[in-house]
Amino acid sequence: MLLIPAIDLKNGECVRLRQGRMDDVTVFSKDPVAMAQRWADEGAERLHVVDLDGAMKGEPINLKVVEAIAKAIASRYRSAAAFATKTPCSATSMRAWTT
Repeated sequence: MLLIPAIDLKNGECVRLRQGRMDDVTVFSKDPVAMAQRWADEGAERLHVVDLDGAMKGEPINLKVVEAIAKAIASRYRSAAAFATKTPCSATSMRAWTT
């Protein structure tokens, strides 16, 4: 079985929405990069990163955070290394990475 941890981003923080409501948020970490590194250290083979703000607005909002995550763990994940080298990133490719 492959478990894929998720990092949901809202206002640059790791959050969980209650029943998908953007106004009912629990903040799990104010440092998404550290959270991604923790998951990688725990042996996660993949990470699922969601830009909740971007999903609501229709364009990337937490792009800098996603790029920082990708750069921080690039050596552990081949696809993250490829993503980290894409600059600038289009909204279309960003949505593919964050949804």
